[in-house]
Amino acid sequence: MATLTREKVLEENKRVHKLEDQFYLERHPEQTNFYQSRLVKKTVDHVCSLLDSPSEDILELGCGTGYLYLEFLKRGHKITGVDLSAEMISVLESKIKKDDRKRSRLVVNDVETFAEIDDKKYSAIIVSALLHHLYDFESVIKMYCDRLMPGGVFLIFFEPLKQNINSVIRYRMHQTLAGIDETIYRQKMIRKKISILEGEYHHADYQRQFGGIDPYRLKDLFGVEGLKTLQIEKYCARRFGLSSFLATQFLKTQNTFNLLAKK
Repeated sequence: MATLTREKVLEENKRVHKLEDQFYLERHPEQTNFYQSRLVKKTVDHVCSLLDSPSEDILELGCGTGYLYLEFLKRGHKITGVDLSAEMISVLESKIKKDDRKRSRLVVNDVETFAEIDDKKYSAIIVSALLHHLYDFESVIKMYCDRLMPGGVFLIFFEPLKQNINSVIRYRMHQTLAGIDETIYRQKMIRKKISILEGEYHHADYQRQFGGIDPYRLKDLFGVEGLKTLQIEKYCARRFGLSSFLATQFLKTQNTFNLLAKK
């Protein structure tokens, strides 16, 4: 494999996310199935409960087409969304209700460049399915810890979990369930005539080549930056809610995590 640079990883992400366009959430039902939707609502409610005011400023990095962004907007918050895909930002913009537009600011940019041009402090920073796309996610976390107000909340959401396999039998059952889930998904995409971008994410999902992200490494990093980790939540994300439920509740296998910290 050719050596990747920060610039190459960024280029690959721009290229692939341009291909995603309006079909992003249909290609990624693991973010919106019934199991994940319940998790989204619970997480958003938890974050909002930690904020002093129902209208505090929130920043979401990697807002995509808005499955988290719209939830915070619906609860009355002012929110800035940053994403490097103009196509996905356009889709999100079309979903925002007219009455909510005054509280919404959408920016097309990569998160490192945005940090250089935006010096605002926020009451909450949301990083959504983003860190595994970054060449150096630790430096990005450090940048944005500085943009968080005292008492502010930092949420890392829907990241691939780096972990050891403790049970071979349970892992095989996990893989079998994943195979069935993926087969049904592919058949559904064929029926809908939606391409699944086979192999396109190989370089864009940069951190997956290292097995994902260790949430306890993030916890230590937050500690150094003056934030206390309140919760690390591990679960299994699959295309369909039933698969996620079975893997998480019965097989007790996880491949995804959320982390919530407070300054």
